[in-house]
Amino acid sequence: MKLPNKAPKIINDLAAAVGGKVDFVSDPLPDGSGFATMSLPLPKDHWIYATAEGYTPPPPMPFRIGTEGAPVLNRTREMWAEGIRAACRYAVQASTMRGQEMDFDPDAMVQNMVVGMLGYWTPDGLSMDAWVNPKYPGKL
Repeated sequence: MKLPNKAPKIINDLAAAVGGKVDFVSDPLPDGSGFATMSLPLPKDHWIYATAEGYTPPPPMPFRIGTEGAPVLNRTREMWAEGIRAACRYAVQASTMRGQEMDFDPDAMVQNMVVGMLGYWTPDGLSMDAWVNPKYPGKL
């Protein structure tokens, strides 16, 4: 293994050009090839840093199902995909304090994903604290 400061100039130049950092550079492989890994910062306007009222945006709840309700499943694949992406973003934001804390609990992220998709564990899937509910639950 070569240390990052031993990386070829072209790799260090590439990392510098995109604001990244070289993490690892392999020794040459038997076929003469090699590889490197690089860490890149997220853009300042990345969705993980988005702010809303309070700590995180309210969960989108595109598939809100309360403990006493039944889901409406008349959705297209794209509607499911859009809802899942929105719920995943909510889970990542809620678990990382909007990208400020990257040492996070993966179990919390999974629980936040469930809340992001289905809503809270209440009879109607909404929180008793109205400020943490989406304006239009079930709609993206």
